[in-house]
Parts: sequence; C-alpha cells; structure tokens
Amino acid sequence: MTKTNREQRREETFLEIKATARRLMAEHGTAGLTVRGIAKEMGMTPPALYRYYDRLDDLITALITENFHALADALESACAAATPGRTVDKLMAAALAYRRWALDNPVDFELIYGTPIPGYHAPQEITVPASARTLVVFVGLFVEALENRECMPPPPYDRVPPELRSHLEQIMRDGDPTGSAPLLALYLALVCWPQIHGLVMLELLEHIGPVVGDMEFFARSQFENMGRAIGFTI
Repeated sequence: MTKTNREQRREETFLEIKATARRLMAEHGTAGLTVRGIAKEMGMTPPALYRYYDRLDDLITALITENFHALADALESACAAATPGRTVDKLMAAALAYRRWALDNPVDFELIYGTPIPGYHAPQEITVPASARTLVVFVGLFVEALENRECMPPPPYDRVPPELRSHLEQIMRDGDPTGSAPLLALYLALVCWPQIHGLVMLELLEHIGPVVGDMEFFARSQFENMGRAIGFTI
C-alpha cells in the first residue's frame, strides 16, 4: 500500500529523531540524552517531539530494541554465511560478528550493554524478548553441536553445576525463548557469552588493544581457544 506524503514525513521524522539521539549519545554519552537536547538539534520544540514519542523512555526503549535486533540479525547472518555442516565455524563466525557489530556501532552497543541511563527503567516485556535473540543464536549452535556430537564438553563443562541448575530450569519454565533447548546447551552458551562480551568491552574501552597490538588476531585466537576448552575440535 502506497504511503501518503504525511505518513512518509512522519516516518522520516521518527528516523531523524533516532539518528539525532544516537548523535547526541556519541557526543555526550547516554546520560546526555534529553528531549530538550534532541528537539534543539532538530529545530523543534520539546512539545512537538512528544507527538512522536510520549516519553523519553519510549524513545530509549525503541532504540534499545532496534539495537538488540540488529545485533542478533548480524549474528544470524554470520552463521548463515559460515561453512555448511561445521557448527564450530558458525560459532566462531557468531563470536567475530558480535565483536564487529560492537566496533562498528559503539554508541548502540553502549546503549544496550553500557552504563544505565539515570532514571530509565526498561519495560521487560518489550526489551527482554529482543535481548534474548542474541543468546538464542548461541544456544541454538550448542544444541546443534551437542546433537551431532561435534562438541564433546570435557569436565567441568560436561554438566550444569548444581548451584545453577534450579535457576536455569526456572528461567526455562518462565517462558524463556530457549526453553525447548537442553539445559546443557543453555549453560554452555552462558559460559561462552561472557568471554566474548568481556573481550569486546575491554577492546571498546581501549584497555586491551594497546597491550596486545593485533586485536583482530588476538580476538580470533581467544575465541578459538574458548571453543577448544568447551569441547570443539578446531
């Protein structure tokens, strides 16, 4: 259905608002994001901005969900482009795509994983399903790897620690998107994700790059070491 000129302009304004918000966050950090600041940058009055978003929180929520979906889309695309039939190649591709998306979109990455915005409370019914998509990618890879016996986890990764089991089982029962996966697949994904994320955060904050020099090589080698440690042959 063809959009009217008014609908097209409104859609373009939504995009401009989000682009302006990202630019302000790049310049001043997430704490510097305000309705007044966005309106000033766009040559609008603050009340005019409320015709598009009822509250600043609604704009932040829209940005957060878009970013989570964009990150998950990048991981899924990387997995689809990896060598067919080798789950470990998909896992490495997903880990490298996670890093690349963060480096290419540092402001967006900070918004979803960085310093909380003062006074903002994310509506979990909206943000949790979006944020879970990234974890679902990694869980799905471990389901595949365990089923085809490509991943043979050695101790201590061959079982879910009893200290964590009941909590993870409760998450699954509460309707987590990974609820149909074996508990071990969820656990292994949770083992890997902090290692990937932690390295990426250290790189973004420029703590580790000056020390190791070749971050591209270092990141790839660390992800491969992680894969070997949890039972993949690389």
